[in-house]
Amino acid sequence: MDNKTLTVLSDKTSIVEVSLENSRPCIKKIDIKEVLGWELKEEGLCKETTCVPVPADLASSSSEFVDLLTLTEALGFSTVLDIEAGFLAVDCFSSLRHSALSERKAPNLNLPDLDGTIRSLSEWSDKKKLLVAFSSW
Repeated sequence: MDNKTLTVLSDKTSIVEVSLENSRPCIKKIDIKEVLGWELKEEGLCKETTCVPVPADLASSSSEFVDLLTLTEALGFSTVLDIEAGFLAVDCFSSLRHSALSERKAPNLNLPDLDGTIRSLSEWSDKKKLLVAFSSW
């Protein structure tokens, strides 16, 4: 196994030591919560009262390392990995987008209006909405 530093961008940015096994990043089990926000327990990956099953050998293994891509796949997250650049992007919202498309409901976003007042999509519940997003760059 090769050791390397990996910058992981999920809902926050973490820099973590990984071991590469067959070009797959393996992180220490104690770093999972820092990197993904989920804890690895016997019942699977858990966050608050929600647990997602993972392959049994991940939780029960005596190894201190676990394959990070296997964890993200179990959670339904999309990833982009560049080993040479030392970067992994984790799309934590892919399952949210998928359900939004299938149910045709937008998640409740909080965004500033033109006057800077924070508005929530739920303010206009059960009404048709048009969200216009633009950028100056």
